[in-house]
Amino acid sequence: MRIAVLPIDAIGHVNPLLAIVEELVRRSDVTEVRGFGPDPLADAFASVGAGYATVPSVPLPPTPEGLGDLPFKSFVHPLSVSDAYQEAVAAFRPDVVLYDVFGVHGMLAARIHGVPSVSLVTFPGYGALGEDFAVQHGRPHPELTRASGTYRERYGVDPLAEGLLPVLFPSPDLSVVTAARELSREPGPDAPRLAAALEPYRDTCVHVGASVGAGRYTPGSALTGPVRTEARVRHDSSGFPFEVLDEARRAGRSVVLFSLGTVLTDFRFHSPVGGADTGRAFLTAMLDRLVTALGGREDLLVVTAVGSLLDAGDEPDWPANFLVRDFVPQRELLEGYADAFITHHGMNSTTESILAGVPMVSVPGVGDQFANAATAVEGGAAVAPWDVRNPYGTVTAELLREAVDRVLTDGAHRAACARLRDAMLAEGGAPRAAELVAGLLAGAR
Repeated sequence: MRIAVLPIDAIGHVNPLLAIVEELVRRSDVTEVRGFGPDPLADAFASVGAGYATVPSVPLPPTPEGLGDLPFKSFVHPLSVSDAYQEAVAAFRPDVVLYDVFGVHGMLAARIHGVPSVSLVTFPGYGALGEDFAVQHGRPHPELTRASGTYRERYGVDPLAEGLLPVLFPSPDLSVVTAARELSREPGPDAPRLAAALEPYRDTCVHVGASVGAGRYTPGSALTGPVRTEARVRHDSSGFPFEVLDEARRAGRSVVLFSLGTVLTDFRFHSPVGGADTGRAFLTAMLDRLVTALGGREDLLVVTAVGSLLDAGDEPDWPANFLVRDFVPQRELLEGYADAFITHHGMNSTTESILAGVPMVSVPGVGDQFANAATAVEGGAAVAPWDVRNPYGTVTAELLREAVDRVLTDGAHRAACARLRDAMLAEGGAPRAAELVAGLLAGAR
């Protein structure tokens, strides 16, 4: 059995996928697993024993006026490399295609070759996206119509005519959801457009809980190697200074991790996010409030990830108790150092925090992040003394300080993480997902 894997270049989507790939590689009934995608992911696939075919990328041009960034990146721009993807996959001759549900190339590959497919859903069910997601990203635009027509002419597949949103491409065979069923949501009466788009795929979802393995993808600078002592150098390529955190722990200081993930700091950096005009505005506002809330506190070390797009002129004046990087080794920090996590609640970040037993402070900005935050707050694993649907407009430095102090001092939030952790691990995780992927071909025969 030959399995083609088509990821998207986003940390929170790649890492759960790598765990499944790692399990597939181990199976005796799988002949070869090969990834297809941009060059930065090659090492991550190699680290779990899978092959990888790099597909050349084309620089992203400006988004056409009136069209959202995400539909452009997910549906229109991929046409520039779609033939290269399909030629590479055709040479591999896959029996099954495993792909991220936000990636059009995987959906097309399965259709073109007439093989079973599995779409990976790295958020807690399609309902977590919300009606706003369908309305915002499903607006008609001439470029979308043109792109859908081009897909039809090249490959015989017209996604928009089939009722699909131009940002979401579920498999008709199987969707693997890397969340526990009890923490997931289905599209309901309050999301009629989303429900209509996903109705044909409603019965394909299988929840496997947390998908975690040894393989991980971290973009940007290397995180190992010689250590520099200056803690406030964002673009330090020599390695992450864990010794600074070790020293803080020995001194009895608490470690607070702040990260808003790659969606807000990259994919949506120039488009509306959570009440802000852009992800940039959302990020800079939260950084200003963070610095005001926690700057100068000798009892805290604040490890802050800001992404690679933030200009130096947009950065606050970093206090001495802040350690700032474009990207951080999040899982290692959560498992070995962090006492609190200020997070956007991407599913990968939420899962890693719960598994590590680190309580969260919720500042979601887009998509399923709002549902993830609400679930975590309702379950007691997170705190949000503001409107969790509008943190940009309601978070203040004073409330942020209060929230951090609450999760640092109230043990009930760690206990809640432990309860949710049990639910996440009960559904089988990556091994079960791999079994489902491999079993798909047997069921089709």
